[in-house]
Amino acid sequence: MEKILYNSDKLGKVKRVSASFTWGGGGLVDEAWIEGGNGRTDPNQQPMGMLGDSGHYPISACLWAFNWQLPTKVCATYTKFNSVGAIIECEAVMWFKDGGRAVIDTSCLLPHRSQFEVVCEKGVLKVNDLVGGQGRSGNFSEAYDHPFVGSKSYVLGDYLGRDEVVEVEQCDHVQKLVEQFSNDVQVIKEGGKANQEWSKRSIMTHTVMCSIFESAMRDGRDVKLLVVDDATTRYEIGVDTYIYTDMPSRKWT
Repeated sequence: MEKILYNSDKLGKVKRVSASFTWGGGGLVDEAWIEGGNGRTDPNQQPMGMLGDSGHYPISACLWAFNWQLPTKVCATYTKFNSVGAIIECEAVMWFKDGGRAVIDTSCLLPHRSQFEVVCEKGVLKVNDLVGGQGRSGNFSEAYDHPFVGSKSYVLGDYLGRDEVVEVEQCDHVQKLVEQFSNDVQVIKEGGKANQEWSKRSIMTHTVMCSIFESAMRDGRDVKLLVVDDATTRYEIGVDTYIYTDMPSRKWT
């Protein structure tokens, strides 16, 4: 997929991305769970609630689609809190340079959805099973008790709306990442350079998640992200400017 998005002109420039990870609806979790009975819904254990637990999946999918480019601005357009103050639903928009934009949502009140769609100038790329579900079979015991091979295909659509299902080799995503990480550690042990992509992608995902959280806690205020000369990120919220160590600001009242 990266070859198609980054190294060919098949789809053209990425213009818009939408990504979701929701689950818990239909009675999968009960009222006590929703109202703080789980670490995800207890702000003392997970300050960002479902955004912190499940939101990083769609956030990272959007950043991946834009080839790990930091957005210029984010805004939480919808946030729902439980009775103890944890985020249990969140929807947000990210803006990127040159007109790029992305929309994410996460929730413990909606049916299982773990998908993303990348809309480009000349077509679309879609994955319908990003997290669990074994290819949207609903079989989560298979997904979590055995190697995950749900994403064995993706969809390419052209500008006329004609879709093609592209089959790919099944693999366990986690195992592949562990193998890559182990290889990169071995390179360091042998005197080579560290692969900076690990820290870059982790920090960028958390930076965007913190920005969305800040917006959610401020009733949907825009949060602008600026990279200054020393490569650090600054956050602008109205007339106030913050640095990474200031976030979350907790100046929400």
